[in-house]
Amino acid sequence: MTDKKTVDLYKCYCDGVKPEIAYEYSFKILKEDYSTRKQVLTGNDLHGLYGSSSATHFIRMVVKEGKKEIGPLTKVDLTKCGIEKFIIRPYEQEAIDLETCYCEGATPIITFQYILKINRDKYTSEKEILTGREILGLAGKDSKTHRLRMFTKKSKVIVDADETIDLTKCGIERFVAEPLDCTEGFVTKNQFTLPDEDVHFLDSVKNGVDLIQEGNRRWLIFRGYKIPDGYNVEVADLAILIPPHYPTAGLDMMYLNPSLKRKDGAVIKALSNQTIEGKIYQRWSRHRSAANKWNPNIHNVESHVDLMVRCLIAEFAKR
Repeated sequence: MTDKKTVDLYKCYCDGVKPEIAYEYSFKILKEDYSTRKQVLTGNDLHGLYGSSSATHFIRMVVKEGKKEIGPLTKVDLTKCGIEKFIIRPYEQEAIDLETCYCEGATPIITFQYILKINRDKYTSEKEILTGREILGLAGKDSKTHRLRMFTKKSKVIVDADETIDLTKCGIERFVAEPLDCTEGFVTKNQFTLPDEDVHFLDSVKNGVDLIQEGNRRWLIFRGYKIPDGYNVEVADLAILIPPHYPTAGLDMMYLNPSLKRKDGAVIKALSNQTIEGKIYQRWSRHRSAANKWNPNIHNVESHVDLMVRCLIAEFAKR
């Protein structure tokens, strides 16, 4: 009598054992369980089980070495590959930007590649679960000299080197790699008292930042800041007003010199003038929505500048 044994490929993967020849094989496509009596499957077979097509969807097979591409005619021997699971997604979902998911309030899906922001730069990972050490490594940093801070909708927390982060579950906005030789709490830079994380960010700005005080007003001025396409200038000085009780009190608006105009001649609304360091800056009255209120546990100078630059980009979607 035939032994109608079913081999669970995911369990074999977790146990580190080679799947044996069996009557039936069970495996995961994304998080769902599927089964087949075939020992060898093609990409088209997998599409048939999942209800997708090679014309619209890609397949990646997740094994210990990483994620392997499975074409329509690629043959997969279920007893030899050490398979964790298969990923089948529409082509437009092949890479997921975590920051975009955060801004849109969407949960990142299991996919082929993830784009994450560390400090001001974007990096990619084919793994959805990474340690703090691995995330630092993406940015060329060592856990012996840097620590990692993760920003989510709820908090900004330090991630230990061996702590694992699931990129599909955390609602992650970005990461910040900070030198370990920094001081905790608040530090003074020129005439300013700023949170430690702001000082690290300002020190990383390529064109430099001036910190000035005029009367009872304190200004951060980003020199030669790159302006998004569509405006009359490529770079401008971008000023941010720091309120007396920052970071408890939130940041608001931005100020630009020289003044911006749209190349297409369309009128930009809610603008006025502001004198800073004896120059006329253009004030952009752009404010946080009720759904995106200032939270001192999450927001800082870097996130505010990023929001303001997004407003420059969004200007062209309005009119």
